Amino acid sequence: MAAQCATEVDDNPLWNFALQFYASKDVQELLLTLQDDYQQDTLLLLTALWLANEGQSWQLTSEQLDDYHQWRANVIWSLRAARKAIAKDNTSPEQLTLRQQIQKDEIRAEQIALHQLYSLHSESKHKANHAQLAYKNLMIQAELAEATLIKADIKKEALGPLFQQLADLLVSQ
Repeated sequence: MAAQCATEVDDNPLWNFALQFYASKDVQELLLTLQDDYQQDTLLLLTALWLANEGQSWQLTSEQLDDYHQWRANVIWSLRAARKAIAKDNTSPEQLTLRQQIQKDEIRAEQIALHQLYSLHSESKHKANHAQLAYKNLMIQAELAEATLIKADIKKEALGPLFQQLADLLVSQ
């Protein structure tokens, strides 16, 4: 099943993990805080956590993520901006319907992005403590995105406690 899932956008282990893990209100709030206040990429954070859950280390380089970053900037962020441009309140039923459709498209674009990330990782597994590995993976992906941190004037040390909370949530589920 895992080998088959690797080629299917609609059903791969990373997507399934993301859906299940993100279903927790605590996880949603923490990931949105990291995204909105610390300019962290939610999909990369979910990938780092999934890898830790699978006993794997982060293996991707920033060069390997180029296509993913292009997809995120051109498609996901464009859809997100379009969705946010339509207010939730005081809109016509037609506008609300359009907003809901854009949100569905945004989620589909994120699903495609997670498939890209899943496809990039090899099948080799390195067993380790899941909480420690989750924290390590989160910090590695933050280092890869260090230009974003510098631009936003965010100290990498500020992310540590939030990443530890995510790692603890991963282990507690």
